[in-house]
Amino acid sequence: MQQVSTTLRMRSGVLGALALLFAAGLTASPMMTAPAHAAYGPCNTTQKRTDGLGDGGNPGNHYKIPARTDNGLSCYMSYQTGSPSAVTALQRAILECYSGTYAANRINATGGSDGIYGTGTVDAVRWLQANRLGVSADGEYGPATREQMRWPLYTDFGSYISCLNPPF
Repeated sequence: MQQVSTTLRMRSGVLGALALLFAAGLTASPMMTAPAHAAYGPCNTTQKRTDGLGDGGNPGNHYKIPARTDNGLSCYMSYQTGSPSAVTALQRAILECYSGTYAANRINATGGSDGIYGTGTVDAVRWLQANRLGVSADGEYGPATREQMRWPLYTDFGSYISCLNPPF
C-alpha cells in the first residue's frame, strides 16, 4: 500500500511538472508572442532631420527618414507594410547611397522608388542587411537597419548633396 501511494504521488508530480512546462512553452513560443518591432508600429510618414554635421552650416540641409507619427524614427516596414512616403524615402536612400549594388539594381528592376514595399524592396533590404549593414538579414526595415544605413543629405530645395550615416 505504501509503495502504491508513493508511485501515485510521483506520477502526479511528474504529470504536474509536464503540464507546467507545456503551458510555459505555449505562452513563450514564437507563435504566441508579438515580434519585437510590433511595439514600434509601421512607418506611416517621414521626418526631415539634421545632425549638425552634414548641414554644412546651412540649417535647411536635411535627411528624409521613414518615421511613425508620435513615435519618431522608431518604426518598421516589411512586405506590403509602410506608407508610400516612408517606403519611397527608404527606396531613394538605397538608390542614391548604394548605387551599383544588387540592392539598388533590384529596386530599379521592380519599379524604382514607387512607394511599395514589395518583393524587390524586401530583397534589396535583405541584401543590404547581409552585405553592407551587418544586421539580421530578414528584409524588414526597423531601428537596427536605420542606424546602420547611409542616408542622402538634401538641400532645403531637395537637391541631393551626399550620403552619410547620421547619429540618430
